[in-house]
Amino acid sequence: MRNRTAIALAATLALLAPAAASADTSASAPWSLTLGLWAGVTRYDVLGLQHGIGTIEPEDAQDLLEGDFDTWGASAVLRLGWFDVGLLYEQTPGSGGAESAVFTPVVGFAWNLADVLRLDVLGELGGHQISNIGSSGSWDVSEAETVWLPYIGVRPTLSLRLPVGPLRAIVSLAAFARWDLVKKEVTVEVTSGTTTTLNSYDVGGTTFGLVLGAGVEI
Repeated sequence: MRNRTAIALAATLALLAPAAASADTSASAPWSLTLGLWAGVTRYDVLGLQHGIGTIEPEDAQDLLEGDFDTWGASAVLRLGWFDVGLLYEQTPGSGGAESAVFTPVVGFAWNLADVLRLDVLGELGGHQISNIGSSGSWDVSEAETVWLPYIGVRPTLSLRLPVGPLRAIVSLAAFARWDLVKKEVTVEVTSGTTTTLNSYDVGGTTFGLVLGAGVEI
């Protein structure tokens, strides 16, 4: 499912790029299209944002600087004056356990702080997929589960826009927070040796993170 979503997003970007090739990318341009990729660090907590932030250890702050990325994504954002609209896909591999992905439209506003510096504040309202629930290297999982949860989120992004010929190269830093709108209890049958048990997992909480990105504006 995630591979098909990523392919669909890539196809969308490929179709939009030629149509936007003549865009004016100055700070006062009436419209532009930004295509971006990013990677960063993220945390998911079923007890909420305040609890998740409270459990951050000092070494967690070093992950982004040291390149210990655990999430990646891509987006296409069309700007019409100050108005932003686009699509976003993001995936968090589970390293043998549960995995997370989101696919969402985004909408918000752009604020030019300078000719080469812009702040975009984007709202998200989409789907949060949690897959391989119950999966573990030490257990034989007969029925790992996948659920989709509707969510809302906010994503402020600070972008440095450097002129490169007719385009602008983009370097960005974005923070985000997402809130699942529903909670679910998922039961998975697992086997360890000759013992079979039913494990229950709570899903539906808060995701937050910080990512570094690069892209192009046309």
